[in-house]
Order: sequence, then C-alpha cells, then structure tokens
Amino acid sequence: MKVRVLTSLVALALASVTACSGKEPRKGGTNESSGGTATGGTTMIALSGGSSGTSGSSGSSNANGGSANGGSAASGGTANVQQTAADLRANACNGWTNEPEVLPVVLMLVVDNSASMNERPNRSQNGGTKWEITRDALATTIEGMPATAAVGVLFYPNMNTSGSDVERPIDQCVNINALIPIDLLGATGSAQRNQIGTALANTRPQGSTPTHDAYDYALVHGMNESRLTGNRFMLLITDGAPTLAKGCQGGGMPDTPAPTDPIIDEVHSARLDGVRSFLIGSPGSESVNNMDNRPWMSLAAVLGATARDGCSVNGPQYCHIDLSQDADFKSALNAALARILGLITSCTFDVPAKGQNGETVNPNQINVIYTPGDGSEEQLIGRNDASDCQDGWQMDADGRIVLCPNTCFTAQNDPDGKVELLFGCDSVNTGGVR
Repeated sequence: MKVRVLTSLVALALASVTACSGKEPRKGGTNESSGGTATGGTTMIALSGGSSGTSGSSGSSNANGGSANGGSAASGGTANVQQTAADLRANACNGWTNEPEVLPVVLMLVVDNSASMNERPNRSQNGGTKWEITRDALATTIEGMPATAAVGVLFYPNMNTSGSDVERPIDQCVNINALIPIDLLGATGSAQRNQIGTALANTRPQGSTPTHDAYDYALVHGMNESRLTGNRFMLLITDGAPTLAKGCQGGGMPDTPAPTDPIIDEVHSARLDGVRSFLIGSPGSESVNNMDNRPWMSLAAVLGATARDGCSVNGPQYCHIDLSQDADFKSALNAALARILGLITSCTFDVPAKGQNGETVNPNQINVIYTPGDGSEEQLIGRNDASDCQDGWQMDADGRIVLCPNTCFTAQNDPDGKVELLFGCDSVNTGGVR
C-alpha cells in the first residue's frame, strides 16, 4: 500500500504528536444542514471492499474548499454531503505533497503456560482447558494478522520449575531457548508462521509462574533486539499472580505470590522506551489468598498506555482486559484478541505538523482518498468518529489518522493500492459523528 499526502495553503491549527492509536478519537464540530451534492465521479463511500454509490446532482463549494452545507473551512466544520475525490481535487486540496510511512505492528507475545493453565476456566466441567482455549485463540489471531506484521513469542515457564530461596539464572525457571524471535509473519505458510504454529501445538502447561523474569526477558531479548521498525507492543496473558520473583526466587506455589510492583515498573519503563503493553487476565487471575489480584494488572495497563476508557485501577471496570469473570472464556478471549488486533494493526498515518509554508494543519480539514491497485476508480473514504467505527477513518487523541478496521483490512491487503491524505477542505463525514 502506497501512501501520499496532499495539502493546500488553507490550514489552521493542529500540533502533531506521536503516540498510540486506538484511543478515543478527537472530535471536530459538525454542521449537518441540508443541501445538494457535488458533481463528478463516484460518490463518497466508506471503504469496506464494496462498490461505490451513484453520482449526485450539482452543489456548490466555498472559496476555502469547505462544502456549502458542511461548515466553512474557517470554522473547521465537518462536511456531511456526498462529495467525491474529484470535487476535493478541484478545490483547494491539491498542492504540497509528502509521503509518510505507514508503521507496521511489532508484537511480542508473553504467554503463561504454567500448570494452572491446564485447568478448565471457572471450574467448568465442559469445554477445553484454559491453555487449549488460549492456544486456539492465539492461532486464529495470528492467522488474521497481515504479512507486514512482525511477531515473536515466549511461553513461560514452558518447563518444570521449583522454588528457591536464592537468586538463580533465568533458565532455571523460563525456557528461554524456546523464545521465538520477532520476525515478519509474511504470507500464509511462511517460516515464521509455521514456527509459531508448531510451538503453539507442542507447548504443554507445566511449572510455576515467573511472570517478571518472562516479561523482562521477552522485552530485552525479543522486543529490544528486534531492528524492525513499527508500532511496538507487548501482550502478556496470564491466569494468576506471579509465584516466582525475578531471579527465579520464591516458593513457586499459588499461595506464595511474588511481588508485582517490580513488574509494573518494568511495564512503565518499557512504555517510556516506546513499547506499549496489553495485559489479559484469564480466569484464575482474579484473586489470591482471598485478596483481589487484579489491581496490579490494571495499573500496569495504565502505565503501559493500553488502559480502557473509563476504567478504574481498583475496579470494578478494570483497566486491563479482565476475563476472569466471563462465563464463556473462549468467546471472551477471542473477542479480546480481535479487539487488540484491530487496535495494533490499524493503518496509522502521522499528520504533518506544518505545511509547505510553515502553516499548521487543521484536524477538521483532512480527507482520505484510496485508489485500488487494480486501477479501478479512486474512492473518497469518509470520516467516522464513532467509538465502534468499522468503515472509514478517524483521528486518534494523539493527532494521527487511523483507518477503521474494515477499511484498513482492504488497504493492507492491496499492496499496490494508494492512500492519499488531502488537507485544506472540510472533512467529509460518513456518519457516526459524536
């Protein structure tokens, strides 16, 4: 997928910063009074692999590139009319160009396969074990990731373990030789996909829960040793409190939990280095010794920059992905991984802070055009600021353009396609503006 940015001299104010996508989108004002549609080409569509709509009747545009009924460029309104890419090009939106980089995802999985993962979730008598459900969900998730994504895996402990009162080398409680280094997934049947698939199939639950050693090793020797560029994420999945502290120390039993503050500090340190961390708490992670075990994972999600909107560290709406109480763990885990996948593989575009002559960019005067690689007609993708956006694009809280999941999937699977960002005309809305 090729990317090009177009902008005009009509631009006002946006300070562009770089951070993660997937946050509540920044919202612009709207004006939805009625009027005619503009002429020329296909109508605006929300790209989801379907066909474009029909052409509309002639309408008018203002001198600044805003639509007659979508709010003026000066006021930064969002157009809610059926315009086309040709309409925008004919106005003030075809000028200075730039080619930003679409950042791929770099993901390191840190997955608990301790002995307790061999239990069925929430004492269920039916269905698979927590490990079987996790294994199958991860396989499905990785299968759905694009070839441009880079993934590594460390299962932990992935070996028999024992307790210790003294510090020991990490290979005494984590099978570090089984770490799968981060590499591009590539196409179906690639060496990396096959290696991960084989590891998932052959791994068996056993041992204690040395979460700090595992996370630290995966961060240092998985994530940090990777030279691949992209949006970098750790994903920790565990079903309980850590039972061994860093250095493979501790009793190694569920009733002798290890300290969690050092893990929280590690997650925070990773964030300061540009790595964000998701945490999934499987059934069993809710309590230890009749004490709520979830707040440490919740705080880690906050400091790892992946907290859910409206969450509280101490619950009941925890900030990590808490699946401990879900009656259907299988469905809940698949949904959680799908949500994470949608966030981390989003097509994210940095917005230039300045135009050709040093002017700043108005976030309400951005439009996105997609041209399929097969040479078919270009399509104007509408802005969609709905929290559950599936088609279209939106701007995240850090000033980046993010294609919604269906639109992103279409673009990612079209290596010869082209995405253009046009600046200067009021954003054309595809609905769902809040």
